[in-house]
Amino acid sequence: QVVGYVGRDHAGLYGIESEFDLLLNGKVENVVFDRSADGRLRETISRKSVDIENGKDIQLTLDINMQALLVDALKKGLKKSQAKSANGVIINPFTGDVLAMSSVPDFDPNNYSNNYDIATFSNRVISESYEPGSTFKLIAMTAILESGLYTKDDIIYCEQGEYQYIPSHPIHDHQPHGNLSISEIFVYSSNIGLTKIVDQLGAKHIYNFARKFGFGIRTGIELPSEESGVLRRYSEWSKLSGPSVSMGQEISINTLQLALAYSAVANGGYLPSGNIIKHISGYEHTSMNHGRQPIRQVMSKETSRILLEMMEDVVNTGTANNARIPGFKIGGKTGTAEKFIDGSYSETDFISSFAAVFP
Repeated sequence: QVVGYVGRDHAGLYGIESEFDLLLNGKVENVVFDRSADGRLRETISRKSVDIENGKDIQLTLDINMQALLVDALKKGLKKSQAKSANGVIINPFTGDVLAMSSVPDFDPNNYSNNYDIATFSNRVISESYEPGSTFKLIAMTAILESGLYTKDDIIYCEQGEYQYIPSHPIHDHQPHGNLSISEIFVYSSNIGLTKIVDQLGAKHIYNFARKFGFGIRTGIELPSEESGVLRRYSEWSKLSGPSVSMGQEISINTLQLALAYSAVANGGYLPSGNIIKHISGYEHTSMNHGRQPIRQVMSKETSRILLEMMEDVVNTGTANNARIPGFKIGGKTGTAEKFIDGSYSETDFISSFAAVFP
């Protein structure tokens, strides 16, 4: 889906082939031949007078070994979970370079006409938006720590697992907890603790940080069919929106947007711009000059350090202990979101996600 393919009419379809079709094609010229008396073909015009220009060569930032590992992991995960699809991306957080990007089920671009479901041609990393669930709590936690009103050690009472936020809307935790520090609220993914803090902090602060991280806006990566996701205007938010968005509901994102947000934690606080073009032969390409510059600073270096500690605790003692690898420092956050189907949240269909930083 990243590279795409060339159709029978020589037009680039999907991926890089579509996005850079004009550059890759070069220029087409007609050359007229006639047949000599002895039957040989010869040009009627000297080739020197016909300016035929080859297409450009494009080199991507992808690392073929990481790409192979990602595809293999996605296919194993798809089979194990019996999910409909899976997608993933690996990024260098300091440059924004995409090292691997894949969606499964996939297709063979050399045999693209082999009765594939049309959905397999879609690069779901950017073209499918979804509610992120608890992976989005990283953005809420950034807003909380950056406010200067809280430290990671402040204690919040988490109501033993059930909290009546408004009369018609109880908030539940997966496991009951009493007092938790703000750090532990993130590690154990307490919806109640987060709701209480956001209620004190104010929903506008959460909205501002979601915008600051670029949600609701396309990343601008040079691939076709990117979805922007949805972050509704603050004027359209209800009383529930602050806590809901903090928990990764009432908002939709694509996988690349989330990966870039986590990259900001990894690199000391700067939101990178996603980049998949490494080089285009004989062509001054804007992203090669400017793409490695961060978009903006979204948190202080101290906040990024605290968040990395929290993410490491999630892997070591929290909800992501399956990601532990002896000898490596890994930080992550799990997320499970109920699918929003026909106007309500499903109790049987879920979107599971995991965001991680390593080493």
